[in-house]
Amino acid sequence: MAASGARAFYTQPGQFEIVVMDASDAQPALALGAAVWRALSGPLALPRDGFTSPVSMRLVPAAQWTETAPFTTTVEPGGLVSVRVRWGGDSNPLFVRRAFVQGLILRQAVAWHAVGPRLTVPLWLEQACTGWSLVSERPAMMDQFQQESEGMGNPPSLRSLLLWERGTVESRGWELASLWLFLELQAEPGDSTRWGRWIRGVVGGAEPMDTLPRVYSGLWPDAAMQESWWQTAFQHQSRIRSLPVMTAGASRAWMADRSRWLAGRDGREIVLPLGELHALRNEPWVRAELAARIGQIRSVLGLIHPYYTNAAISMGRVYEAALKASDADFMVALEAFERDALDGRELEDAVGAILDTAPRK
Repeated sequence: MAASGARAFYTQPGQFEIVVMDASDAQPALALGAAVWRALSGPLALPRDGFTSPVSMRLVPAAQWTETAPFTTTVEPGGLVSVRVRWGGDSNPLFVRRAFVQGLILRQAVAWHAVGPRLTVPLWLEQACTGWSLVSERPAMMDQFQQESEGMGNPPSLRSLLLWERGTVESRGWELASLWLFLELQAEPGDSTRWGRWIRGVVGGAEPMDTLPRVYSGLWPDAAMQESWWQTAFQHQSRIRSLPVMTAGASRAWMADRSRWLAGRDGREIVLPLGELHALRNEPWVRAELAARIGQIRSVLGLIHPYYTNAAISMGRVYEAALKASDADFMVALEAFERDALDGRELEDAVGAILDTAPRK
């Protein structure tokens, strides 16, 4: 790495290692890695303290990319998962996100089953986790996905979806069906461990159509009822007219993530104080990231917990001031954000204390 001029940055210990040739590429990749990990930590039962070795994401400049596929994933000796992804130029952001998702699923498969020839990342699961990471980052995407599902007709059969192979045409309808199946199986009442046991089995190479009725025992008496359940589940999940609303804790975590800025300096990764954004606003990666975060804040304002609504609005004003306002106006916006963030946390703690001591009836 040192000989080639590459540098490594980390989201958190044991999560994603981002290897870049240009340190300015690290920030958007780190933000994407953190968002993907946060979205999939529950559905994939990711370890709270990270893996013993992170998923290594090697961002290859588009001019140097020689593969036909947009990314490649390998399991190296010792269980190290390495992903090479085409970066920059006209790279499709969705494929970049899928590269992070695929690497993470495969790393969890290694943690569950060790290195072996049967490890796999089912295409439907990769598509579902990619879609869910988008919804978790920008909740309004759920409404967009539901609108896309309208008018697409009947979904593919459950068997076809679960056995969906790479190399075939990747239909948008099948991508959305994957997300609805992902959500429905987790929402099924009863034994809460079924989803985790089934996913653990299929990434280890278990035959999905045999494993599904065995793990979800008693849900379907025969194959016909199973298919009927799936057709109904697709219509149900794609028509629910509600968006995910963040809890106070999730809102606080989202605010912390979107107010954290990482940069490379002198070969090291540092956390930038927010007060430096105004001075750095002419750097291309800072301007691009400011614009992206302003859009993300707008997308969650109707969904973030009321404790943190004012803080989210204030954070947006900080980023807008960093792009367009004077240094004095930027500092005023920054002070307002800090006050609102503290007020939100105090309100959350105060209400929590009241609820903890309230008499139970």
